[in-house]
Amino acid sequence: MAKTVVITGASSAIGQAIARRLAGPESRAILHGLRNVAACRTLLEDWPGGAEIRAVDLGDREQLAAFCAELRQMDVDILVNAAAHNKPELLLNQDAADIDAMIAVNILALTALCGAVLPRMMVRRQGVIVNLSSVAAARGNRGQAVYAGSKGFVEAFSRSLAAEYGGRGIRVNAVAPGAIDSGKLKELLAYAADEVHDSTVSKGLGTPADVAAAVAFLCSDDARFINGKVIAVDGGFCRGV
Repeated sequence: MAKTVVITGASSAIGQAIARRLAGPESRAILHGLRNVAACRTLLEDWPGGAEIRAVDLGDREQLAAFCAELRQMDVDILVNAAAHNKPELLLNQDAADIDAMIAVNILALTALCGAVLPRMMVRRQGVIVNLSSVAAARGNRGQAVYAGSKGFVEAFSRSLAAEYGGRGIRVNAVAPGAIDSGKLKELLAYAADEVHDSTVSKGLGTPADVAAAVAFLCSDDARFINGKVIAVDGGFCRGV
């Protein structure tokens, strides 16, 4: 059946993998990106049913409001919130602008986007939301206090949203990636590769495709009885407090 899929952060490595995994012959997509919109363009051919790109700064209230207004007019079947802002730093050294950005993107934007698609999902009594969290939400590490806190919100918010709207046929789950060979982790590998590889019981790194597989499962009918859960894709992450 044709579906309308909205993916934020589709320009990231994980977002691209998710977009490719969810692509269907008839389904259409709204692919969000910002700093690397060109990456979204490479995904268009994967969506023969049609895909459109939205370059939106989710940290900008006016741009976010306009994007949400558009989504309220659509019958969105699947929303994947993969967009995130992460600037690792000890709290006392953290720039206020980066703190604001993490809260704006990881918490406020995610909340607004879910609120935008829920009304029409409720009318149709169906819909799937998958929010990207992080192992940082469950395992505290130095330099991750604000980011980890924002991802802790994502998990608690997802569970509560499932409790509020599960009875209306809507499923809300989260996926928490761990040591995935992409994004900020590549910077860490440059000077702490051994420590990163030893951080999991699997003794290795995951790939964006591993995360995409979990997201795709939660979006599928095979996961119809899974609601309000956090699925960790972390190879058995075993560091942190």
